[in-house]
Amino acid sequence: MSGERRFFRRDRLTGHIAIGVVGVLCAAAVVFGVGMASAKYHLSDVGGWLTSVHRGELVHVNGLSGKVDGKVTLSGSTGHPMKVIQQGGVVLIVDEVTGVVSRVDPAHLNVVQGATFRGAAGMQVVSGSGQAYALDQQKGSVQRLDPMTLATMGSPLGLTGPLGSAGIDATSVLWVPVPTNGQAAPVRSGQAAQPIGIGRAGDDLSLTIAAGAPVITDFTSAQAVIIGKNGTQIKVRLPSTVAQVGKGSVLAPASTDGQLVPLLAGNSLVVLNTGSGSISSVALKLPPKHKLAAPQALGQKVYIPDQSSGDLIVYDSATNRMAPQVPVTGQAGPLDAFVKDGLLWVNGPDSAKGVVVDGAGGHKPIQKYTPDVPGSQKSPVPRVGVPAGGASGRPKPGGGGPTAPSHPRLPTKPPVTPPTHKPDPPKVTPPNAPTNLRATPQPDGTIKVDFQPGGGGDATGYKLLTSDGLTATPDKIGANGPDYTFTVNGGTCGQEYQFAVAALYHNRDHDSEVDSEYTTPTLSCTEPDAPSNITGTGTAQGAKIDWQAPPNADNKKVTYAVNVTGPKTGSNPNLTGTSVTFGDIWKNGTYTVKVTASNPAGTKTASNSVDLAGPVNTYGIHHGGNPSDISYVTKTPDANNLNDSNVAEEIPNANTQTVQVRCQKMGTHYAHSNGDPDFAGSLYDYIEHNGHIGYMIGYLPNTPHTPWQELAGPAIWECAD
Repeated sequence: MSGERRFFRRDRLTGHIAIGVVGVLCAAAVVFGVGMASAKYHLSDVGGWLTSVHRGELVHVNGLSGKVDGKVTLSGSTGHPMKVIQQGGVVLIVDEVTGVVSRVDPAHLNVVQGATFRGAAGMQVVSGSGQAYALDQQKGSVQRLDPMTLATMGSPLGLTGPLGSAGIDATSVLWVPVPTNGQAAPVRSGQAAQPIGIGRAGDDLSLTIAAGAPVITDFTSAQAVIIGKNGTQIKVRLPSTVAQVGKGSVLAPASTDGQLVPLLAGNSLVVLNTGSGSISSVALKLPPKHKLAAPQALGQKVYIPDQSSGDLIVYDSATNRMAPQVPVTGQAGPLDAFVKDGLLWVNGPDSAKGVVVDGAGGHKPIQKYTPDVPGSQKSPVPRVGVPAGGASGRPKPGGGGPTAPSHPRLPTKPPVTPPTHKPDPPKVTPPNAPTNLRATPQPDGTIKVDFQPGGGGDATGYKLLTSDGLTATPDKIGANGPDYTFTVNGGTCGQEYQFAVAALYHNRDHDSEVDSEYTTPTLSCTEPDAPSNITGTGTAQGAKIDWQAPPNADNKKVTYAVNVTGPKTGSNPNLTGTSVTFGDIWKNGTYTVKVTASNPAGTKTASNSVDLAGPVNTYGIHHGGNPSDISYVTKTPDANNLNDSNVAEEIPNANTQTVQVRCQKMGTHYAHSNGDPDFAGSLYDYIEHNGHIGYMIGYLPNTPHTPWQELAGPAIWECAD
């Protein structure tokens, strides 16, 4: 039975998601400034839909202005938490209390279709790339939907629940984490595909669709798997901190517009670049005991929703600094955040407020309860300050304030010389500890450690605190930088290291230091690049596979795993060179060869399709009888059929001839009329002689293999089917 059938099972709807189409919902469409709900409206192309729980509304916001330009009210949903799925022109709303899934018609600002998912606690609806699915995450059912009508399409697929949150990639494939099996299940057009092993059974798995590509993160084993085109995989080892914070504690976004995937594990922010497979980690100073939501990446900044304060915590990776927080609601409560159209949208579903942030970090507040169409009323014009300070009496910069009263000049006294004594040592203010320590492994095996001065005192410089055996360049950084970066050498690939930075200062008559906290554990190497130039050759010893090593393979302690599939299969999981021969593969045909480069930091795989054929050798003919006897070459492996239609060549006096044997094939059993069992068998040599190509019974070519009735591989390969 195939792996696909073992993984999926098809069940009836009974016991899974029950879907009843309830027709067009009677939802009120509220259109600002327009009385007819059947009219067509043009919403901004760069916009997002946000929910309002208290009003049971869905509002559309212009991303460039932050203004509401459309609203839909859902009957019976007031006070219900709702989830919006918006991808392309399809907008779906899930009422998480009633289980009703509805579609919004943006052109008419109304709800045009709905379906009820009865008993779907833990249900998830996903849409994108022309596909839509409903998942009962507890029971493990996956049902394909028509994204326009929400009608079911085909029978549901049964997976092993509970399921992780699913997503649809740029190629319209649904990816479903299945933690119970430690796998990720792909579904194409409602059909199950071969699952991909991610970790061990029961591991904590999470899915992020990054720039259209699926990234499955195994928090238990601290490993991320990036699924590339044509099924290629990149495995990246993450800092051990990811596995140490506890199951369900690492926060990851469901999707990102770009290739950066931020992961928040306690106070450690790990950023995975899915394009290169590189990672960086930084220890952030976050508010203690605050409830945080999954971080979002936009441009060079990472935004962390703080649901305890109603703000966005901002980390700028370009400068390695914390940026000013962005206000959202200003109060405790849930925050929904997502990136769409190059903008970050953050909504307080229980609040009237939200915010939209652009790629440069600029942000605009959103007032969801605005009663009028934006632009229909003139915006209040800011008051201009009164010249010269106005009624406040404060002077205008540059002069113009009240004139100071004049006083008569008093006579001066001669200076008094103080008694001579030894001055007290100046009071010393220690500097604050350095902050934002970020460690990033480099392709050359070094580690970059950068930081920001803590300020607050008179630092004389900074030094790196690290493990024995490592060296840092420079050995000291001046107080004024300007570059606050150390380069660390001497690490062992696969071993984790932690670093701290000490701020140095003069403490009266001696030197002192203030140490920072240590960084997240960091590897000293990155995963290798994928191998290249994969080729295959058929030899008398078997299939020989060659490839080119990635750059810096020696420095990165790279080993290779080779997997060959086709008419025959073979694998070798641990190779140090760039060539391997599979003695069990000796059948002509087309093969797929995958070569995976690995080191302790991760893996990258490359594949190629190769045509393999064994060597062609020349052998003399024997047992051909008398010089007057005829030996036959047939078009099929059947020496019993000597009809003109099957005979390719007649060879007289065959014992004086040679033939080129290309391969061998099992065919129709043949027994010589002399009754000798040594001249009976089913093996045929596929030969060429005098421009004729065909099959010759195996006892005639004088091949070295004994007994001749058996295939002689790998010296002589088996013919393709």
